[in-house]
Amino acid sequence: MDLEQGASAPAMEAEEAPLIVEVAAEEGVPKEEEEEKEEEKEKEEGRIGGNNLVMLTERAQLQRLALVLRNTEEPLMRQVIKSEQERVQYLNTVNDAYNQTRRLLDDCTALRDTHERSSQSQSHALRLQVARDVHDYVIYGLNLCMQNVRNCCMRVDAIAKLRAHYDALADGLAEDAAGDLESLAAEASQYRASMWEYCHSHRSASARAHSRAYSRVLLLEGIDFAELTRRHQLRLGYGGKGEDFEDLEDTQKLEVYNSIIVESGRAKIPLLAGLAGRKIASAKTWGNAVGVFIMAAGNMVWDVFTAEHNVEAVLRGSLNVMAAVGAFAVDVAVTGAVTKAVASLGAGLFATSLAGFVVGAIAGLIFVAVSGRLIDLIFGSPNKVPPVAELKFHTAVMPDGMSLAISIARQSST
Repeated sequence: MDLEQGASAPAMEAEEAPLIVEVAAEEGVPKEEEEEKEEEKEKEEGRIGGNNLVMLTERAQLQRLALVLRNTEEPLMRQVIKSEQERVQYLNTVNDAYNQTRRLLDDCTALRDTHERSSQSQSHALRLQVARDVHDYVIYGLNLCMQNVRNCCMRVDAIAKLRAHYDALADGLAEDAAGDLESLAAEASQYRASMWEYCHSHRSASARAHSRAYSRVLLLEGIDFAELTRRHQLRLGYGGKGEDFEDLEDTQKLEVYNSIIVESGRAKIPLLAGLAGRKIASAKTWGNAVGVFIMAAGNMVWDVFTAEHNVEAVLRGSLNVMAAVGAFAVDVAVTGAVTKAVASLGAGLFATSLAGFVVGAIAGLIFVAVSGRLIDLIFGSPNKVPPVAELKFHTAVMPDGMSLAISIARQSST
């Protein structure tokens, strides 16, 4: 398999460390001045676009991003995974993410192009608009998967969700019923607008700056994730009979996550939940949409919640010492300090909070073949410990798709 020139795996840094290393945020240290400087830096970066997500809309750009990610992740897996059997499994995952991206990109482009070439008819204009909206929705979704999800094991699951939703939309477009077509057009338009917001507002510095004050209030008031979701659940009228978040329907969970996102100032998400009560092209269409958007919204809400805790920086400092271990066990605690990160080399164990596990998984700092399924369980039941006891995890510095996309966009403009 040929490697793209210049695409190489990031070097893993190994540091000598004591048997047990615990990294946590310092308490009692004045941070106001530091936080103000950081906030001004994020705003400035947002103005110049230096640390903002650049939406790649050209097919060739997305193909290149997928290729560079694969060509960086392949040698990284060969380096990090010690077991030959596991190495093959992870290499297959890397290539699956690449191949699924290429196929989905080809198919959504073909769908749009086919309708642009089709003969004029009474419903042609509406079908063409649906095809274009579905194409753009997939383009934005692929940007989200490749730029915001650095863990390739999570990314392959995210792309599979997007694929399933695209297939349902394409099937709906192929139907002849005019009523269904009108409903599908309304869906596709909202899906497109929502995916843009989820993708663009997740990691962009300007979007993060908007929700920084909200994140700081959560930290100062000691509000944990369970309390945060509970407040919004009750505000929306869900839970009056004592239901927990995990008891809600997927559409209701999505509403809770979107409510947090909007209140935090991170993004303005269109009211997707209203689609569930309409006569839509297919129940499968809405069900697949919810799966995609819970993944996107869950990622963003955890990012909002953990922003002021600097969880990713804490994890990097502690996980660095686990690189020499190879495969290791992970212990996850739902309660306790958000910044908990304890690495025990002798025991081959890394202990972290649930927030740390989610942030580490999305960033690719902690990964396992079933990362996507574990995160799905957490997004659905954020008050339960995920089933990790029998799993062996790995750590690495995964390539940053957002930085790569910025480079690709700049190269395309020259």
